[in-house]
Amino acid sequence: MKVTLPTHVPMRYVFRVVAVLFALQMLEGTSIYASLAYCAFIVVMSDAFNACGGLVYPSGAAIFFMGLLTMILGGLVKTVLGEPLDSNVLAAQKTMMVYLVGACSLWTAARINARIRRKKPFLQSLQIHDRFQQAAMGAALIGQFGGLLVPVAVLSTFNQVNNFLPLSIMLAVYGTTQKTDGWRSFSVLAFIISVWLTLFWGIFSFSKQGMFTASVAWALAATIAGYWMTTRRLVFVTVFAVSMATFLTPLSQLGRVYKDDPDSQEKALDMLFHPLRTREEYQALVAEQLQISTAYHWFNENYGLLDRLTVFPIDDALIHLTDDGHSATILPIESYVLNMIPRYFVGQKAELHWGNRYAHEIGMLADNDTTTGISFSPFADAYHCVQWWGVTLIMFPCYLAMFWVMDSLTGSTKQTFWAAIYLLFLAHGAAEGMMNAPFIAVSVVAFSVVLAAFVTTHILPMIGALLIPVRRTILPLSVDPVPRPAPSLGLSPRTIEEKI
Repeated sequence: MKVTLPTHVPMRYVFRVVAVLFALQMLEGTSIYASLAYCAFIVVMSDAFNACGGLVYPSGAAIFFMGLLTMILGGLVKTVLGEPLDSNVLAAQKTMMVYLVGACSLWTAARINARIRRKKPFLQSLQIHDRFQQAAMGAALIGQFGGLLVPVAVLSTFNQVNNFLPLSIMLAVYGTTQKTDGWRSFSVLAFIISVWLTLFWGIFSFSKQGMFTASVAWALAATIAGYWMTTRRLVFVTVFAVSMATFLTPLSQLGRVYKDDPDSQEKALDMLFHPLRTREEYQALVAEQLQISTAYHWFNENYGLLDRLTVFPIDDALIHLTDDGHSATILPIESYVLNMIPRYFVGQKAELHWGNRYAHEIGMLADNDTTTGISFSPFADAYHCVQWWGVTLIMFPCYLAMFWVMDSLTGSTKQTFWAAIYLLFLAHGAAEGMMNAPFIAVSVVAFSVVLAAFVTTHILPMIGALLIPVRRTILPLSVDPVPRPAPSLGLSPRTIEEKI
C-alpha cells in the first residue's frame, strides 16, 4: 500500500463514529452537555479539514493537529478506557464549549480561505527536480556551521530561521523515496543527521520536541514522496515509535532538573543506556506527583507520552482560572504582534514567556522556575486574554491570515515540496503554539520557507556537490527516432515498377 496524506474525510463516517462515541459516553456517565460539545467539536473540525483540502495543505494540517492534539485524541482514549470525559478536570463543560466556539471560528476561516487563496502558489516556480542528496548535504552544512559565518548582529535572527538540519533530512529522504518509486527511503546522510539531531537537539537538552523532530521529518518526507508500506515495514515502524515513546519520554521528564548542570550530557547518556531504570524512576515520580501535588491530568492512570499528546487538562485549569477573574487581558496578543519584528530592527526585546506565566498562575510550576516552557492551546490562550471575544473576533482574523499566507505561499504538497516545512512546524506548533502560532507562521516560518526554497534551488546543490559529486551520464549521439524517407529522385513507386 502506498502511503499518502489524506485529502478528505467522508462526513457520513464521521457522523457514524460520533454516534457510537456519544452512546458509549452516555453509558460511562459523561454529562450530556460535555458529550454533545465533544461530538460537535469533531464534526466541525472534520468539515473544516475537508474545506481546507486535507492534510496536503498547511491550513488542513493546522486544523488536523489542533483538533487531534487538543481534545479528540484524549477524549477517544478516555472513551475506550471507560472513563467519563468530565472526570479529573475542573470545568469540562465550559472548556469544551470554549473549544467548540473556537472550532467554529476556524471553520469560518477555513471556508473563506478556500475561496480566496491563490490557485498557483508563489513558490511554485522554485522547484528542485534532482540533486536532492547534494542539496541535503548543503543544508546540513549550513544548519551546523552557518551560525559561525553570520555576523553577530543577525545571529539571533539566523537561529530563529535555522531549520536546515530537519530540511536536510526531508530532502535526502524525499529524493531517495522518489528515485526508487517509493520502495526505499533510507539515506545514509539522513540517518547520520537524524542521529545527530536526536542526540544534541533532544536527548542532551532533554527536549521531547528535539527527540522526535528527526523521526517526524523522515516520516513526513517519505509519505509525501509516496512510500510503499508493507506489513513488515508497518510492524517495524510501530515498534520503533512505541519504543521511542516508552523510553525517551521518561528521559525528558526526569532530565529537566539536570538541564543547566555542567555534566548534563553524561547524565543524559547514563539515563539513555539504562532505560528500564529510567522508566521505573519516571513512574515513581509520576505516582508521587499524582498523590501529593496539583499536577493536572485527564486520565486515571499515567500513560507516558499520551499524557503529553493532549493539552486539555491544563487548558481546563487555565479556563477555570479565567472564570474566577484572573484574565491576562490583551497584553499577550500585543506581545505576539511585536515579536514578529526582528530583534535586529528593534534592539532589545522583552522576553515574555507566557506559557511559563500561565503555568505559575494555575500552580503548575515552582515559584523560582522561570525557564520551563509549558504549552497551552490557542483556544485557552485566546479565552484567557479576552474571554469569548478571544475565541471569536481575535482567533478568526488571525487564523484566516495564517491560512491564506501558508496556502498561497506553498500550496499543497502536490504542488511544491516547501509545504512540507509548514507541516513539520504545525505538527507541534498548531496545538501547542498558543495564539503566538498564527503570528509565527506568517512571519518567522514564512521567511524560513522562502529562504529555504531559494537557497535549496540555487545554492545548496552547489555547496553539497563539493562533498557529493554529481554523477554525470554520457549518452551516445542520438539518432532521429523518426526515419526519414529516402530521396525519390522525382520517381513515384509506380514509375519504378514500370522501369524494372
